[in-house]
Amino acid sequence: MPTERTHAERFQTERFHLAGAEVLVGADLDETIRIAAGQFAALARKLASEGRPVHVALSGGSTPRRLFQALAGEPFASLVPWLSVHFFWGDERNVPPNHPDSNYAAARELLLSRVPVPAANIHRILTGDTTAMEASDFYERTVREKVPAASALPCFDYVLLGLGANGHTASLFPHRPTLHETRRLVVADHVEEINAWRVTLTAPVFNNAAQVTFLVTGEEKAPVVHRVLEGPRDAESIPAQLIAPAHGTLTWILDSAAASLLTRPPGS
Repeated sequence: MPTERTHAERFQTERFHLAGAEVLVGADLDETIRIAAGQFAALARKLASEGRPVHVALSGGSTPRRLFQALAGEPFASLVPWLSVHFFWGDERNVPPNHPDSNYAAARELLLSRVPVPAANIHRILTGDTTAMEASDFYERTVREKVPAASALPCFDYVLLGLGANGHTASLFPHRPTLHETRRLVVADHVEEINAWRVTLTAPVFNNAAQVTFLVTGEEKAPVVHRVLEGPRDAESIPAQLIAPAHGTLTWILDSAAASLLTRPPGS
């Protein structure tokens, strides 16, 4: 059976810290995806070895699709303790679960249908079955019921996030009231910028997670990565700057193209 050690020996990773975050940079897209898959597998194995269920929140977008494909293949399919992992979503588009734009549909097609995850461990946002507001209310109850709490908030073991060119993450878009939500765990928002309803976990939930990982690739994302990590703080315009786990770890996993504008600290 493959081991994490033999996998890790296949590549070298650039590591440094910026803005309170650990930054891991892969030389190319394939290496970057391997880094992300290795982090997920190692975390899941550690928690499962302690007899704990593993609560994770996935994201949508094109780069996570590559991660899902990697996790569904070897060596990772054999490394992850799938029976112990509970899957949630950080956000969802207001579409049915079989819609091509659905974050859940992408994860189901590329990962969940290919590994032995029990159906009872999959907790999708019920968009398409009701209104976005009703879906957000139901998902808030689901998260409160299913995810163990710490500091009075649900505490995910792992949260995967992406980054939009406009600085949004999950469905926390610039200049939206959702950025200031502190009472709700899940909200629905009609985002005028894209003329669509979204359902999303709120910043306090993301910031209560044990591990938050941004996975960002591509040269077109380099300017916004630089703005988030090295630019002036302006979370109203760059919502990704809101993500700063209170007691957990924040990791950015980037390919060399997305990291190309970052300043490497001396000695890194």
